[in-house]
Amino acid sequence: MTGSAIDDLQDIRLRFREQIVAAIKKLSANPLVSGTGVKKLKGFKPPLYRLRSGDYRILYRIEGGTITIMRVIDRKELEKTIRRLHL
Repeated sequence: MTGSAIDDLQDIRLRFREQIVAAIKKLSANPLVSGTGVKKLKGFKPPLYRLRSGDYRILYRIEGGTITIMRVIDRKELEKTIRRLHL
């Protein structure tokens, strides 16, 4: 988990944070589960994925056998954050 993702989680209210942490734990079992709100985002190398968790989006990468949580953001901030990651 990146420092930005940790900071993002600390700013989220506890009940939502617990829901997000549970979603992140499920990723460790199968990071590419289809039909569960996981989407591969276009234009990123290595690939960047988005997981929905309520009103929040978890942005993560899979490199080798390692899953790196890049950001945990409100859905309203998704486009702006993706543009910043793309630069």
